[in-house]
Amino acid sequence: MKFGVLVLMVVFLAVLVGLFYFSFKMLNKVRQEERAENAAKRPERQLHPKLQAELEQRKQQEKAEQDQDK
Repeated sequence: MKFGVLVLMVVFLAVLVGLFYFSFKMLNKVRQEERAENAAKRPERQLHPKLQAELEQRKQQEKAEQDQDK
């Protein structure tokens, strides 16, 4: 009787480990598909208006400095 319960527990653990393995495998596959799908949909990032104005100001200053050097 004890031997049968022991065998049953070993079989149960083997099935449980197998289910975890296949679950993990499927999860990785879905994650890769989602990454590939979302890579194409990635929106362009926008700067905050103040940062955008500061960036444009710096570009204008650099352009003015280059024009003075010529």
